Amino acid sequence: LIERIGKHMKIIIVGCGKVGVSLAERLSAEGHDLVMVDMNPQKVEHLSNQFDALGIVGNGASFNIQQEAGVESADLFIAVTGEDELNLLCCLMAKKTGHCDTIARVRNPLYNKEIRFIQEKLGLSMIINPELTAAREILKLLKFPSAIKIDTFAKGRVELLRLKPEIGFGGKTVMDIMRQLKCDVLICAVERGSEVVIPNGSFVLQDTDILSIVGSLENTAQFFEKIGLRSKSVKN
Repeated sequence: LIERIGKHMKIIIVGCGKVGVSLAERLSAEGHDLVMVDMNPQKVEHLSNQFDALGIVGNGASFNIQQEAGVESADLFIAVTGEDELNLLCCLMAKKTGHCDTIARVRNPLYNKEIRFIQEKLGLSMIINPELTAAREILKLLKFPSAIKIDTFAKGRVELLRLKPEIGFGGKTVMDIMRQLKCDVLICAVERGSEVVIPNGSFVLQDTDILSIVGSLENTAQFFEKIGLRSKSVKN
């Protein structure tokens, strides 16, 4: 979203809790102009000094507070207070008052099935749920314990996994492995020491290689099962 809007933006952040602080730290380091809004004057003063931001004490859903924060000239409005409904109201007001993109933090599981509807009807650019995102990342690590890192693409349909050097492929070619396992995954990169290689079918692997594979959730799970590194099923 930031890349689409521009390199330098004016961003209003409502909510100076852990999520707000984390966002402010990242966005400030990237050189954006920040406005921090919160009901707690001590938090506002501390963060405005820490990140060289404009600090405003008040309710982020208030028309007057949003005017004071400069919502009419803002590029991005982010509401990350601890109350979902307040975040949605803040973004709705910002959308009606200004012309900025809006992001709301909504973490109540009751809204999960309605997220797309809420986003569309309120004109939100994005809805975030940091707790749910963290839970999903933990689930992936539990399902694939031999992965160093897992990245998801195509809205969860494709995964890129970076595997620890413990899977016993040393001395085998990529073609031999694919023929033996009969899994629809792609070994797309091999890290060998300080070098990264894009392997072809005849590339011979070593036991110390770190592999990156790409595939669907089902196919990567099948791959792990066939190489004997499948963990016990995670049930809850």
